Amino acid sequence: MLDADGPTPLKLIFLLLPQYSLMAFSSATEPLRAANRISGRRLFQWSLMSPDGAPVRASNDMVSVVEHGLHDAPPSDLVVVLASDQPMSAVDSRMLGWLRGRALAGTHLAAADTGAYVLARAGLLNGYQATVHWEALDDFRERFPAVQTREALYLVDRGRLTAAGATACLDLMLHIVECRHGRALAVSVAEQFVYSPMRSADAAQRHSLDQRLQCPNANVHRAVALMESRIEEPLSTRDLATCLDISLRELERVFNRWLGITPGAYYRRLRLERARGLLEQSQHSVTDIAFRCGFASLPSFSRCYRNTYGQNPSALRNRRPRTGGATGDR
Repeated sequence: MLDADGPTPLKLIFLLLPQYSLMAFSSATEPLRAANRISGRRLFQWSLMSPDGAPVRASNDMVSVVEHGLHDAPPSDLVVVLASDQPMSAVDSRMLGWLRGRALAGTHLAAADTGAYVLARAGLLNGYQATVHWEALDDFRERFPAVQTREALYLVDRGRLTAAGATACLDLMLHIVECRHGRALAVSVAEQFVYSPMRSADAAQRHSLDQRLQCPNANVHRAVALMESRIEEPLSTRDLATCLDISLRELERVFNRWLGITPGAYYRRLRLERARGLLEQSQHSVTDIAFRCGFASLPSFSRCYRNTYGQNPSALRNRRPRTGGATGDR
């Protein structure tokens, strides 16, 4: 599919699930539109669908009108699944069966951001390399151990394509344009969006510590890297200093100088951010999340979370949609 430059356009279907990312959708479709315009040919054509054919509300509350539902979707070369922060909430046996049928028919399947959860739930990523957004990576690996997960920007493995996030969709589509119609056209498309340089599949999803911290101090970098690697079993500030072979006083000094915060407070913020991500995207209980993020008890976790975010962790969990679809076709 990717390396065929024939007389017929590549046909895509975008399967929009409730609360999908409009930015991911735009990042996926706009490069195709630009490739058609720049080339003066209809190289790509696409249609929109939802499970029931009804309009779909994106995460920013904009509503997209679609052309098809599962019952009347036309043949295509590629189906792209766009999901929400709760990708399993809209999944049911009918959708999974439809995706499996498309795969059996030889259709390539793609997913953006958490859309990979949907393909994995259908068993269509087993034995394939795939990527998801870095925030969901640990949860995805735990749920779907048969998937060969990598922290990449995007991955193409035989008939499966996955992109880690919204702008990664742009990179994936530029890759498709290049494979089918050459580097020159892909570069021209990228330049239309003032997008430079074009990123490779193995580009990092996150900024480097230097970029994130805006701090030149090597001991701060080393300390934060160690903190990020020890979320579930956090080290004391004294043990951090020992691991870095510096004094406790020096560790506290460099954090206060460069980050304006104590090492302990920074570490706690990292763990709470991880907890917030798990509350939004995983099915783990609040108690389990507390322990996974290094809190000794649920009350201590709830207290820290409430002091930081102004609400109990259960309040965020209770706002999630509950459609009963998370069990899929069991």
